[in-house]
Amino acid sequence: MTKFALVLGSNWLLSIAELLTYIQDRGFDGVLVDHSRNAAVIEVRQQLDADQIIDMQSALGGCFKIGRVIWEYDIDIPLKAYPAKKAASKDSLKEINKCPWLKIVWPKVKGKKVRFGISTYPIVDGGFPINFRRFTRGLNDQVKKLLIENGARRADYYAYDEPDRRVRDRLNIALWPKSIARNALLTPPNAEVLAVFSETKLYIARTNVVYDSMLQQYRDESRPFVSAEISTSPKICRTLLNLSGARPGDIVLDPFCGTGTILMEAAILGMRCIGVDIDGDQVQGARSNMKWLEKDLGEKLDYNILIGDSRELSSFVKKQVDAVAFEPILGPIFKKPPKRDEAEETIKELTMLYLQVLKQISKILRPDGRIAMTIPVIRTEKESISIKFSDLTRDTGVSLYKMLPSDLIVSRKDIDARLKIRPGRESIPERKRGQVVQRALIVLEK
Repeated sequence: MTKFALVLGSNWLLSIAELLTYIQDRGFDGVLVDHSRNAAVIEVRQQLDADQIIDMQSALGGCFKIGRVIWEYDIDIPLKAYPAKKAASKDSLKEINKCPWLKIVWPKVKGKKVRFGISTYPIVDGGFPINFRRFTRGLNDQVKKLLIENGARRADYYAYDEPDRRVRDRLNIALWPKSIARNALLTPPNAEVLAVFSETKLYIARTNVVYDSMLQQYRDESRPFVSAEISTSPKICRTLLNLSGARPGDIVLDPFCGTGTILMEAAILGMRCIGVDIDGDQVQGARSNMKWLEKDLGEKLDYNILIGDSRELSSFVKKQVDAVAFEPILGPIFKKPPKRDEAEETIKELTMLYLQVLKQISKILRPDGRIAMTIPVIRTEKESISIKFSDLTRDTGVSLYKMLPSDLIVSRKDIDARLKIRPGRESIPERKRGQVVQRALIVLEK
């Protein structure tokens, strides 16, 4: 059995739900054995080759890095070696500084120039009694020292301890994928080492693959048609595709395709695509984006993008589809929280729209096929108003698919409340700070 550490996106719960769905759909004999709000540790019985690990990273929208776990420490050792306030334990510090895993990462370094970096992922953002910044600097210095002692001609490390670009008061002591690529840290003898903390363990992992942020930025900026107001992020698109159960070669439908972001991500993953939108300008934009992607990839893509009303979907889409992934119209853009009556009326209108579309999807979705979609959650001054699932699925031929299956999660009773996972969830929120209309992701199955 092999353990892997996966660095999660900002919505850690959604990232884990996507990961477990991916594992289950691909037939991997694996379980979630540990996690924090920044990383997950899975244990897989079968041997995964390099291509399978790369494919997993490429497919997952909520994962930034994957590394093979090579060592584990009981959490008491780093707690005593690098306490936030107390004096350090010399014995625990000595234990950390032995770095018994070093020869697994660098079996032969004599005469070589080595570049490396330690990326630390705390349990939660703040409130844990370890000085993570001092731990990261100390481990970087110790690894450099040991590499020189083991015969390396030169050893240099890269460290990032500036404020997080997204949240300035958040601790950031991990290398960004762009830095790893720029400095070739995944090319031996160079390496990135992950230090992943959970409530009970410190996992040391050697990074196998990272998210290609530069390629994604290039595609976002270079595609010819962009509509920022209605575009879904590529990473959420991949999450929706994975939750829908779509696999390479499958026919995937997006009945609200807009500028075609989901279609582009599906095509990159080797899927065949059907897109539908009622707005002719959006359809033309989506077609332009797919043509551009064909040129960029240097290959012919299998797609069809149609102008049409998805409430009449089965009248013009005659093919059976394997999976459906989409972000529908989420209603008006509110500048301030609406009154309860206005929010309820909006939800009522959207529920009717989604209900009509789901009935049509059910007619062309294969038996056992899944639908992954977002739904709106509208914040009023006092509460949040959302869609009732019983109203959404009534007479549609589809039912709610429960995420985070309990048989894939090794649970602990004494876990911190901030880390609790409730198995069998029917929806997972995807919040953006300051927005009146928030989102939740749901999955339906036929």
